[in-house]
Amino acid sequence: MNIQQLNTDFGIENQILCVAGKGGLPCIQVNNAKASALISIYAGQVLSFKPVNQTEDFMFISENAYFAEGKAAKGGVPICWPWFGAATELDHITQEKKPDHGFVRTRFWSVVTAEMLDNGDTKIVLEISDTEETRKIWPYSFNLILEILISDSLTLQLTTRNTGKQPFSITEALHTYLNVGDVTQVEVLGLENTEYLDKNSGFAKAYQAGVVKIFEPTDRIHSAITHQLILADPDFNRKIKISSSGNQNVVVWNPWIEGATTVQDLDKDDYKRFICLEVANAAGHDVEIKPNCESRLKANYSVI
Repeated sequence: MNIQQLNTDFGIENQILCVAGKGGLPCIQVNNAKASALISIYAGQVLSFKPVNQTEDFMFISENAYFAEGKAAKGGVPICWPWFGAATELDHITQEKKPDHGFVRTRFWSVVTAEMLDNGDTKIVLEISDTEETRKIWPYSFNLILEILISDSLTLQLTTRNTGKQPFSITEALHTYLNVGDVTQVEVLGLENTEYLDKNSGFAKAYQAGVVKIFEPTDRIHSAITHQLILADPDFNRKIKISSSGNQNVVVWNPWIEGATTVQDLDKDDYKRFICLEVANAAGHDVEIKPNCESRLKANYSVI
């Protein structure tokens, strides 16, 4: 991919640039009057977002994260699609290896739009479509579009279009790694009085009565959600609001001490520095999309 050519195509000096990221992977760097952001064209992944009035980035990226073709980078907002988690339920369709969390987070996307809007916001649109290679893994025709709006807040909209002649079902997530000062001090508001499936207990059903606090390995899929969360972070002296639509679940994940020491692309202390709050459709909440139809998953991240 020709980075210089992309910069020429953007034509917006210093505000939208294509740069070589870690591992030499092409990224879009955005610097407008409201915020800065870094977006990887490989994986269609937001790696950084920081409003101008904030000292700390919204996004966490591990120093041990993989930045190489064929690998998924741990941090930012990976796109889990067309399945969330393991793909064992698809074993009868194809014998090809099916990576966890789908295949679009380990492929290059195309840049559709990179523009400054009249109000000073920046709009980036990426897309990826089926190929002969993807149809060996998942035998459907699709067009997947990620719209990214960089303003005082960050808005992500993932649109799935069925371009084939047969319906298909997906599960999906915006697998957001949020940067925190100390995960043991944060609180997640908005999941009170919801049921969840606890992956660490064999997907047993459980009930969340109060605010969510992290004090052990946590991997939960919440349902009956309100589409608005607040991440209260006293160490960074901020509250991040996450508003969503098109999702039936919120996933809360942190590997804790044991998990961080066994995952190669995490440092042993990384568990302290992030919490994953994922806007998702998962755990039986499949989205069926008929031919020539589409589905949208949307999230907005802002400081309050």
